[in-house]
Amino acid sequence: MISFRIGLLFSLTGTTSTTEQGQFRTAQYALEEYNCKKGPHNLNITFELRNIQSDPQICYQQALALAKEGIKIFIGCYTSACRKAILPVLEQYECLLVYPTLYEGQEIHPNVIYIGEVPNQQIVSILQYILPSIGKKIYLIGNDYIYPRYTNQQIRQLLLELNGTVVDEKYVPLGHKLFTTFLQEIERLKPDAIISTLVGESILHFYQQYYELNLNPKQIPIFSPITTELEIKKMGPKYAAGHYSGVSYFQSIENLDNHVFVKGMKDKFGEDTVVSSVMCSTYIGVNMIFEALSVSGTAEVEKILKFLYGRTFPSPCGPVQMNRNHHLSRKVWIGQANLQGQFDILWSSDQPIVAKPLLNETIYQNKVEFEEDQWRAIMDLWGKISPEAILVIDEDNKVIYVSREAFSHVRAKVGELISDHELNELSYYHESEVHPLGTSRFIRLLQKRKDSADTPLLQEFQFDRIRTRNPLFKKELSIAKIASESDANVLILGDTGTGKEVMARAIHQQSSRKEGPFIAVNAGAIPRELIASELFGYIEGAFTGSRKGGGIGKFEAAHRGTLFLDEIGEMPLELQVTLLRVLEDRKVVRIGDHKERHIDVRIIAATNRHLVEEIAFKGSFRSDLFYRLNVFMINIPALQQRSEDIEILALQFLREFHKYYKKGPLSLSPEVLKVLKTHSWPGNIRELRNIMERSFLLAKEEKAVELSHLPDVLRKHISTPIRSIVNLKDIEKETIQKALQEASSISEAARKLGITRATLYRKMNHWNIKICSKVDRNLSF
Repeated sequence: MISFRIGLLFSLTGTTSTTEQGQFRTAQYALEEYNCKKGPHNLNITFELRNIQSDPQICYQQALALAKEGIKIFIGCYTSACRKAILPVLEQYECLLVYPTLYEGQEIHPNVIYIGEVPNQQIVSILQYILPSIGKKIYLIGNDYIYPRYTNQQIRQLLLELNGTVVDEKYVPLGHKLFTTFLQEIERLKPDAIISTLVGESILHFYQQYYELNLNPKQIPIFSPITTELEIKKMGPKYAAGHYSGVSYFQSIENLDNHVFVKGMKDKFGEDTVVSSVMCSTYIGVNMIFEALSVSGTAEVEKILKFLYGRTFPSPCGPVQMNRNHHLSRKVWIGQANLQGQFDILWSSDQPIVAKPLLNETIYQNKVEFEEDQWRAIMDLWGKISPEAILVIDEDNKVIYVSREAFSHVRAKVGELISDHELNELSYYHESEVHPLGTSRFIRLLQKRKDSADTPLLQEFQFDRIRTRNPLFKKELSIAKIASESDANVLILGDTGTGKEVMARAIHQQSSRKEGPFIAVNAGAIPRELIASELFGYIEGAFTGSRKGGGIGKFEAAHRGTLFLDEIGEMPLELQVTLLRVLEDRKVVRIGDHKERHIDVRIIAATNRHLVEEIAFKGSFRSDLFYRLNVFMINIPALQQRSEDIEILALQFLREFHKYYKKGPLSLSPEVLKVLKTHSWPGNIRELRNIMERSFLLAKEEKAVELSHLPDVLRKHISTPIRSIVNLKDIEKETIQKALQEASSISEAARKLGITRATLYRKMNHWNIKICSKVDRNLSF
């Protein structure tokens, strides 16, 4: 008997636990149902449950622990922040996540299948219902995290096309309970409808306080893609009655599959059990995985995906189909909540709606997509075995394929647009245009010219002391230049060692405050109990051990200059409130004092944390402070992403060391430069500087740094020569030859290529490819 362990990542406690407990129970039911229906297969499937507590960090830790135990399939991760947190685990350990939750789109990850709805299925349907029958003035309210903000961004875009308007847009932290002020503002603004992207506990309090203020759903109804029978049961049916939801499943759907599903859930968990859309999505995802495991007999991601692609599955909400973009085509329903805690169905889509997860896709597009399976399989395989930079774009410059090497240069994901200016900046590549794919798509293969090492081909951009040839970093430096011309707050994001303080000093030096002080504070390095006194100062006797005469804080020290708050994400929550007040009032009060002191300070903050995703989780960072700091956001790419700058930086460091020691090498051998460009640089610029200082000292009597002066860990790198490829036909021929060389049989080679044996034989005949002896001996397999 083959055994499979599946990891369940659900929040049994935390702000979204109400919803996720329902998902967990549905997964339990699906497993029990599967075991009772065992047919000819010989599988033993068990669940390993972990409570992720509505927290991305805990979710990551639990997924990592399970992956290390050998678990290859996960189900759960309700919020987008939790899903994104475990993507590195999925990639590192070759795991698959079944994500059974509606979300904002903007993602097609090879290790995730998305069972929930995306905005072009839900939000479009809701707006198509609201605007003709209810009105065009919309009020938006949601919790302050990824899904609500991205969803509302798309709502705004759609309303522009549909001549609707957003009268106001508000966000609250996860778990927020006080909505009276917002509801009073809604009553004053008199929108035609509210679209709520509140989740978890916030849903209950919003609807309850709406009811208690005697607002009327007949005049200003709430529409939600999230509020389901589960939340209504917890808050009480009277609070939700008259309001609407738009989802892919209601418990009240009339069909045999749904009757069986609902009855089974009630039989297992009690007659008062209600079933919601995310529970139905969980049921669908679990059963899809069970069937894939049963047929393929393996938990390998590629084989499971191959089984799922294009397959239609029955479900309680009707047939659903898994598309190659890892999302489901499905019907969508709009219902109005009644006093029984259920929904009266008012509208449904005539046909399943194809999921369009990427924002840049035409959201109303329904035409059949061109079949790209064969060329995409070739490109995917080629991207793994070749160092070539391969970029495929359509006639609108939208990316439809990008290899890892190309991504390191253009920094554009599938679905994003590349401007003509950005393409022109890639002039140091040789560009080959190949025959169209379908009616509009074409491919560009970007390969370095033989003279690509010559720096004149790469136009430099300089801001203060910072120089770059990287197109992505040029954009960020342009933003920094604009920011330096104002006093607006700046938030700098980047990994450890990327030079965030260097960027902050450059902005200061190029600003009108350059004659004033530049004060740097590392919020993560100061003991928690001393941060307040460090920032705001104190008077004599304010606390035990305080200095005689007191002391000024960093804010006062930075008067008429710049205060750089490094690692702002580490600042305690209670001090974030005080910092926000200082930013708004431009006044500080020393600890132990009552006197307000006016300050004239420009704030630049920095962090290596993903504040947008972490915001409001467990109260780790205040969203209002984040948006106060984030007037200008500057992202510093990791050194691995700007390999063009390695030579610039290395030579700059050599010049600095030479100036200090009055002698030493000022150049790098070609072999050294080649090795430096192949290293992954986990420590970023800081690591490069340390290595160059070590190498400089070892080569102090030489004219150039040689391979022998580099650490052993760098000398192990062997660069792969870049071959010349002129078109897609050459790629196809060479990829087939590569697969035949590595495979032990024709069947295995065909599987690697994602084509049938007959197709492979036909292509081999077309390209006059001979079978090597290794494969020839296995023709019968």
